Amino acid sequence: MNYNNTFESNIKEYTVTELSNALKKTLEINFDVVHLRGEISGLTIAASGHVYLALKDKNNSLIDGIIWKGQANRINFKLEDGMEVIVIGRVSTYAPRSKYNIIINSIEIAGEGALLKLIEERRRLLAKEGLFKEEFKKPLPYIPETIGIITSDSGAAFDDIIIRIKKRFPVKILFYPVSVQGPGAAGQISKAIQNINNLPILNQNIQVPDLLIVGRGGGSLEDLMSFNEEVVVRAIFNSKIPIISAVGHEIDNSLSDYVADVRAPTPTAAAEIALPDMKVLKQNVDMLNNKISSFIQSRIIVNREKYLKYTLPKFFNIIENKIQFLDTINSELLYKKNFFIENYKNKISNNNIEFYSPLNYCKNQMQNLFSKSKLLDSVYKNLLDKKYFLFINKPKIINEKYKKYINSININYTKSAIALEANSYNNILEKGFALIKNEKNKPIIRSSNIIKETRATIHFYDGKIKAILKNRDS
Repeated sequence: MNYNNTFESNIKEYTVTELSNALKKTLEINFDVVHLRGEISGLTIAASGHVYLALKDKNNSLIDGIIWKGQANRINFKLEDGMEVIVIGRVSTYAPRSKYNIIINSIEIAGEGALLKLIEERRRLLAKEGLFKEEFKKPLPYIPETIGIITSDSGAAFDDIIIRIKKRFPVKILFYPVSVQGPGAAGQISKAIQNINNLPILNQNIQVPDLLIVGRGGGSLEDLMSFNEEVVVRAIFNSKIPIISAVGHEIDNSLSDYVADVRAPTPTAAAEIALPDMKVLKQNVDMLNNKISSFIQSRIIVNREKYLKYTLPKFFNIIENKIQFLDTINSELLYKKNFFIENYKNKISNNNIEFYSPLNYCKNQMQNLFSKSKLLDSVYKNLLDKKYFLFINKPKIINEKYKKYINSININYTKSAIALEANSYNNILEKGFALIKNEKNKPIIRSSNIIKETRATIHFYDGKIKAILKNRDS
């Protein structure tokens, strides 16, 4: 056949459009399902939402690819240049440019190694920004009144957390169900964190949780990828509410674990971290109660010993001894009196003295002596009554003085306690004042202590915040 004379040939003549369409049809029929592995290059996301990219191999061979908007919205990870992927699609052409490409219907990262590499690169970038620093982590409340849980309503993680909370320390639960894997999961998780933090603005009837638990049960690396997405990491970092990350099993690690205020190895462990054990608390309270009781008992014993110092020891014995002594003297006196009378009677009888004269004298003397004896008895009795009255009432007087002394000490203590309470740290903060401390946890009391930009913590009555202070004069 003479190809030099095309006018004499019977070969069909094509227009450019016809040839382009024919080639397009041939490619689409023969390559309608293609599995292709390559490295993403020249990634572009158009304003329409369509994704344009090229796939290249080790030999730097390129083939253009297109991901239409609907399919692009279902990708559960972020596409990046240099990422090795496996795509499924069909080969087609763009007729106006005589250029063939692959229309991508499915895309996934090529292998677990590539996923780990992606996660590690993302971790380094976020760490460089400071999102994982300890200084930004918030302390957990000791006993939160309400706990927010962000997880799937169809997984076992929620049930595990609820069971553990009921056993340890039952509190209010705010459950925000989200998808934890697949397309759109990362967006739902981050939005849930933001919405709960904005509850005071969105809904004033719902109590804002004191603590959030964000997580899910175990799964493959691909299943846990939602918690490695940048949007989730940033949402956790920006949360004003402390967050416990509880993703997967103990061996699983995600970027949410690095940025969260506390990382729990499992959802069950998250509940144990969030709440103290009520049984342990009761034991601690009982132990403190015993210590307080022992302290009070010891103070009572000490005060009793001090009180006994002001009492007269065995004052009844002293009175009894005095009474016995007086009885002895009285017996001796009576004996002497009788002896004296008998002695003079004998003398009168022996000397034959007239009875009436000496006897009358003796009688008079005896009457005088008897009167003096009665007077002496009366004096001693009065003396004993006075001494006895003093000994009986002395402890009462001392006791009243001791009570007055104790009451004066209690009044002074109460006044001191009221004065201390009025000038306490928390009361001053409650009046609207604030305490500013630097990074070394020392108070900043003068503006001259602020040089250029100083990182500080501002303590209010109901909490504290981090801040950067600037001195305008610097």
